[in-house]
Amino acid sequence: MSRLNKKTQKKIMDMFKQKGSIRATAKAVDVSRNAVRRQLRGENKIAKKASKIPSKLDAYKAKICHLVKEKHLSAVRVLEEIKALGYEGGYSILTDYIRTIRPKKTRGPTTHIDHLPGHEAQMDWSPHKVIVGGREQIVHIGSIVLCFSRWLYIQFFLDETIKSVIKLHEETFKEIGAVPVTITYDNMTTVGFHRGPGKVWLNPKFKAFAEKFGFKVIILPPGCKDRHGIVERPFHYIQNNFLAGREFTDLEDLNRRGDLWRGQVANVRIHGALRERPNDRLQRERPFLNPLPRILANTYYREVGRLIQRDFCVSIDTNRYSTSPELVGNQAKVRLYEEHLEIWVEERMDCKHLYCEGRYQMQVLPEHESAFKKLSFQSKLLENAFMRIGEVAKSYYEGLKKERGKAAGFHLQRILKLADRYGSDVVAGAISYAQRYGVYSSDAISRVVHGKALRRKGKLLCVTEDVPENIRQWLRTCAVQKQDIEDYDLLICPENKGKKQ
Repeated sequence: MSRLNKKTQKKIMDMFKQKGSIRATAKAVDVSRNAVRRQLRGENKIAKKASKIPSKLDAYKAKICHLVKEKHLSAVRVLEEIKALGYEGGYSILTDYIRTIRPKKTRGPTTHIDHLPGHEAQMDWSPHKVIVGGREQIVHIGSIVLCFSRWLYIQFFLDETIKSVIKLHEETFKEIGAVPVTITYDNMTTVGFHRGPGKVWLNPKFKAFAEKFGFKVIILPPGCKDRHGIVERPFHYIQNNFLAGREFTDLEDLNRRGDLWRGQVANVRIHGALRERPNDRLQRERPFLNPLPRILANTYYREVGRLIQRDFCVSIDTNRYSTSPELVGNQAKVRLYEEHLEIWVEERMDCKHLYCEGRYQMQVLPEHESAFKKLSFQSKLLENAFMRIGEVAKSYYEGLKKERGKAAGFHLQRILKLADRYGSDVVAGAISYAQRYGVYSSDAISRVVHGKALRRKGKLLCVTEDVPENIRQWLRTCAVQKQDIEDYDLLICPENKGKKQ
């Protein structure tokens, strides 16, 4: 099969435009029909590439390049940022694009280590630059990971003292309600370090703490990075999927939002290596963990059930604590710890509060207030869209709010759907008709648009089928004409003639 030269290729394309037939083109150029077909297929491929369908990413590519190359955000964080800007595409096309713009890193070979359930946890520190209170500062992330389940606990500190180390362990044990058999550490003076071959020094204070809780301390020799990789790898995940691109008001805000991120993202995601959720594996691992010391076994938390009220709060000891606004009406489990409480919905932690000082107070977290404002903003957008139906919509909206209260938004949505389907002029006419009879609901507007009788408190009102012309054409007339309202009553119900005041 010989390759055609460019002159012959051009001649084939020009002749095909004239002849419009593969057979006639092959005869005129003196080549085989298959040669003509191959040339045409090649041109079609080029044309298809040239007329590529626009991607949903196109409008956001400049922003994505900035977030990836300048801010070094992960694909998960990039998706969060561009969704806030209106991106409606998927995660896969985003990651495919990011692979083309992010420099690739090479990794050396590693060995796989199997961990028995409950047998081992790993603890480590990692300093990170974080914007707290409007300025950049170094915070130290203390992390403990259960090796079998990959369940993660983190806490942020301003130092790496023995006090911080012990607090990190205590909070971890309290949350899981148990203690691993062994915990491994790199060399650190707060826990212990290798003095020489076979010689390990343990910090006496930490050694006493470990004996109290009944776990074995293992100090890894220098150079065993692969052995401690399970706790070291999550720091990259924490930096890129939680810290990057976020600012925090203070250390308390940082720790509270870190707890939310663990409960709502890190420990409920499908783990890349295990293909399971860490929280699910923790349930299988828990029976193999050591119990808490008896003095703490029944005091780490108490759980009570609460209904999330319409003010998106739960009530505990006369005080009210906020939850995410979209959870209104759900049953929540409130875990009461010594210094704080956690609100869980469907086995997922929604938020964490410090206890209020005093009684009859309400504590609303900033993220919940922000979410509520967004919902309120959406209601405002809905209201603005409804007002564009026409002048009559304003007074009808006031009637809806008076008659339907907080359910007015639901009726607005349904009426707007009718406007999308049948046109604003038709719906404006239906609104004008329903308002004359004091009926305020989306069902009433739907009945008028479809030519059915209006109902109010079980009674049938005037029926629109009496109109002697097409119902929607008549509604359009109602929407545009400037007539006395009683003239419409005469048009619809002639029996009222003579009753006009």
